[in-house]
Amino acid sequence: MFLNNWAATTRGDSDRDTVSPRFDLTTLFPPRIISGFKPSTGIIKDKIVTKRFVFSASMIAALRAKYADHGANGVLQSRPTRIEALSAFIWSRFMATTQGKPDPEKLYTVLHAVNLRTRMDPPLPEYYFGNISRFAIALPSINSEGDIVSEVRDAIRKIDDDYVRKLQEGSGHLDFMKERAEKITKGEVVSFSFTSLCRFPLYETDFGWGKPIWVGSASLTFKNLVVFMDTSSSGGIEAWINMKEEVMTRFESDEELLAFVCSAPDP
Repeated sequence: MFLNNWAATTRGDSDRDTVSPRFDLTTLFPPRIISGFKPSTGIIKDKIVTKRFVFSASMIAALRAKYADHGANGVLQSRPTRIEALSAFIWSRFMATTQGKPDPEKLYTVLHAVNLRTRMDPPLPEYYFGNISRFAIALPSINSEGDIVSEVRDAIRKIDDDYVRKLQEGSGHLDFMKERAEKITKGEVVSFSFTSLCRFPLYETDFGWGKPIWVGSASLTFKNLVVFMDTSSSGGIEAWINMKEEVMTRFESDEELLAFVCSAPDP
């Protein structure tokens, strides 16, 4: 919404097409004393590289079929969403190509950014400005690739109105973040994070010189982070993956990964 309102203002259409953003989130989420927590946890000084991997609509459909739940009797119970299927596949190839034999002393986690606006009661209007999100954290079964979809789904389902209410009222979330940051600093946690900008109207943003031909993601300083974005057409998805350089070298050479990636994506 912010980009489209900004674009409307530059076109001179602000009076007709825009909704003013609200900047009063502190009334809903009061500031907390964060002594003992470093917000920079996860930002590293090692060389991070960002690579774009494009998955066509047909390959995404194949992955959705791959991770579909057919139950004990072989009858289809549920299919993963596009993001669930891609997340499961990318995480499984990351583990297979870069982690070797899982370390029983480490905690392996998959994180998904979840928009809290729609999970509040009543839902918060989209024009409230800010990163109103939290990460759903799943602890995937290392030896069962197919379970990752249901485990991530269950983790996301737990972020509901009750979760948001506890977030607003207490310090439990901050205490958890402090504990997690300490484990990350000690190397006890191997995290892989996903965030999706799919279905955001990025290709509708017009600053006055036409709609964009292509929208991409900047390189980020967080390792093991994936940003999903829609392709400009054809129903595909771009995965912008940030990894340490030596890890990316192994990951991007994986033949099973490359079998599902477009060999000559546009643009």
